[in-house]
Amino acid sequence: MIFIYEDAWENFQPLSLMRPVSEIKCGALSFREKIERLLNTRTRLIVRDELLDLLPALWPQIAAGANHVPEGRHLFVVAGTLLTEPLPFWNKDEILLDANEQVIGVATDKLTGYQTPKSIADFLDSANIPQYKLPARRINYPWEIFPSLELELRRDFKGVGRFTSIDTNVIIYGDALRVEENAVIEAGTIIDTRKGPVTVGQGSVLKGHNFIEGPCYIGANSVVDSARLRAGSVLGPVCRVGGEVEASIFHGYVNKHHEGFIGHSYLGEWVNLGAMTTNSDLKNNYSEVKVRFRDKIISTGTIKFGCIIGDHTKTSIGTLIPTGAIIGIFANILGGGLCSKNLASFSWGETERYNLSQLTKTVEKVMSRRDVELSEDLLSYISLLYQKRAFSEVKNDE
Repeated sequence: MIFIYEDAWENFQPLSLMRPVSEIKCGALSFREKIERLLNTRTRLIVRDELLDLLPALWPQIAAGANHVPEGRHLFVVAGTLLTEPLPFWNKDEILLDANEQVIGVATDKLTGYQTPKSIADFLDSANIPQYKLPARRINYPWEIFPSLELELRRDFKGVGRFTSIDTNVIIYGDALRVEENAVIEAGTIIDTRKGPVTVGQGSVLKGHNFIEGPCYIGANSVVDSARLRAGSVLGPVCRVGGEVEASIFHGYVNKHHEGFIGHSYLGEWVNLGAMTTNSDLKNNYSEVKVRFRDKIISTGTIKFGCIIGDHTKTSIGTLIPTGAIIGIFANILGGGLCSKNLASFSWGETERYNLSQLTKTVEKVMSRRDVELSEDLLSYISLLYQKRAFSEVKNDE
């Protein structure tokens, strides 16, 4: 049996505040989905305790057996691991390393019963067992996704197929196109698959004049309207997108229905971008982008990194987001113009705190517009994060 466990989930904040690290997308698929697809098997999760009650409500398909390990030899893989080949069968205890000799898991029969990410980490710290290197790569921070995003989209592509009719006035370059059931592509759209595949998910609508450049993934029931989706763009389910997007992941239920540019950025779910919201993803001197993250200044190792925006955050019209910005969950960016490089969760503007009662009323309205119910479990979890202030993931830039 294969278990995916959270190791250093804090490094994926603010995205990991609202989901297990295994459910963060790295291309069209999440880390978990990639492993399950490659190995053709279902996995189980080991998550931090505060997420256990939330799993049945938000991820019922992966809730069964979470944190409970039956007797026998199992494989424990760090959430955030990208495997490139099927795994061998282990008949002995071994610590697994990626190509850079980072620990990506362990094969053992000595972990049974109720387990947590910490209990596995403690086992690894004390275990004196051989190591085995795999052709794999461990992602430690969200910005490490971007350099290989186009490659991951190519790997995630399910294959060519047109399962619905396409307007004869749609222009298609190349043939690596997948259009799923009930999708609609209207006249005036240009799709270029010569550099990578394009998927238009089930029930999605491409309206008016669009330019779609592969590799690109448009998730189910999304609306793309007068947009330029450059290579590496990922839209999760039920997104509304216009303007220009490049090499960015919209996790799901994102509303960017107006002009503005988002590049080399990662947006959580239910993010709403006001008209002309634009981010910078390249410094004027072309140097590596640095971020202030968990009280440290960290170099991202890349010259192209825009921003991370947590779930349910909203920007006002004309918001300008600096290079390497990290913005928490349930934040409201007010007033337009250049915002802070770091904005804490539950912020109301630059200095105030979002009122919890107002927050929950707004969340309920927003979700109901997409026919999604705000469950009591999710409401309780939001309240828990609010009481903890969830401010530990970022510091206001001075």
